[in-house]
Amino acid sequence: MVFATNKFMKAILIISFSTLLLTACSKNGIPPSTASCIKKEILSNKDNPDWYTGTVEEYTFQNKTVYAFLPDGNIIADGSTTIKDEYCNTLCNIGGFGGPAINKCNGENFYEKAVLVRTIWKKKSRE
Repeated sequence: MVFATNKFMKAILIISFSTLLLTACSKNGIPPSTASCIKKEILSNKDNPDWYTGTVEEYTFQNKTVYAFLPDGNIIADGSTTIKDEYCNTLCNIGGFGGPAINKCNGENFYEKAVLVRTIWKKKSRE
């Protein structure tokens, strides 16, 4: 009886692990749960070496999921970070030439209130 239970548990573990591997990432490296318009924006620009975005991060801010399009420091030294909602509406631009003093987004300090959830996409280095 113990032998049958062990085989059953192994089968369950293999199926669970396989499912996790197949659903954890998408073919393009962008998490499947990312808002569709954000995915579209990344996919349509990711191969453009002049796109000034270097990283896209997901945050929780004011009880909503938002996306920060951080500048690529190799292209623009003082670029601002664009904050967009899940529908690709620009909420604000923070940082940039004014530095951390430019931090207000919808009336709150983004740097203090936003909680980083994950990095959605990062530009491959141009080596």
